[in-house]
Amino acid sequence: MNDSNSNVEHGRSAMSRRDFISTASLAAMTLALTKAKAATASAQAPLIDIHMHQNAGGGPVEASPAATPKAGPARSNDEFILHQKNIAAVTTVLLGSNEKTLEWAKQEPARWVCFCRAPVNTPGARGKMEALLKKGAIGIGELKDNVACDCPEMVQTAELAKEYNVPMMIHFEDGAWNDGYSRFHKMVEKFPTVNFIGHAQTFWANVNKDYKSDGGLYPKGKVTAGGLTDRWLADYPNLYCDLSAGSGNNGLMRDPEFAKAFVTRHQDKIMFGSDCSCKTGVGPTCISATKRVAIDQLQLDEKVRTKILQGNARKLLKLKSA
Repeated sequence: MNDSNSNVEHGRSAMSRRDFISTASLAAMTLALTKAKAATASAQAPLIDIHMHQNAGGGPVEASPAATPKAGPARSNDEFILHQKNIAAVTTVLLGSNEKTLEWAKQEPARWVCFCRAPVNTPGARGKMEALLKKGAIGIGELKDNVACDCPEMVQTAELAKEYNVPMMIHFEDGAWNDGYSRFHKMVEKFPTVNFIGHAQTFWANVNKDYKSDGGLYPKGKVTAGGLTDRWLADYPNLYCDLSAGSGNNGLMRDPEFAKAFVTRHQDKIMFGSDCSCKTGVGPTCISATKRVAIDQLQLDEKVRTKILQGNARKLLKLKSA
């Protein structure tokens, strides 16, 4: 789930003039390329979207309320389906699912799959998630709670993931959600058979060896290889990541030279994710469309690009073809 309990990540400081100009330029580029080469899904390579939400209750549910007033009106089912069609998603992982989501997804099980979630620091959380796993959820997450990333409740949740042999997706944002990222390697070591999927601002900021917490949640500029995230993806076979939200886009765009090397280096660990709240799946305000452009701009080897767009997710989640 995106920051501030909405479907779009928000920075915590005002955007600088330079960042505004950079963002505006990227938006213009995105729109131009979208119109030129990706106006329809048929013009795009198919992908598996490992990170989407529909509404506060886990969705999709028709005319559901928005998660927060800032999130704006929620998408209808038809709008949600259109968004995924326009980004060429052949399979989508619905996060934070409930029983309604599971039933909806069963209509097209190759196209829609579900992860389950309950706030880990609330009574009965484990039982609620286990019940949904028994009914067909194939993963746990996205976990986004005001707890330490290695607290007893997170350990208990990892034990559940181990028992059911499912991955566990975590939103890392120090000072807010799953705090204490610098210690997370201990969790990865404690549960070597659990596949953890990292995401969000602190996760992506720490690709940089020189990152300091006072650098903000969306640091800009050149990246020095060897940050915690960079090292841990190399060191731990059970740690993966998704490119979702604005933080994933920032990781791809702030230093393209580093990003290409990073993605190539960890080509078996990285998965496409949207975490986008727009209703169309096209245009410069769509996180997913911007992400596709950013990936294309890296000019990756086609085998690597295919892994990122769908191969890694299909393998990790044992997905059938749509």
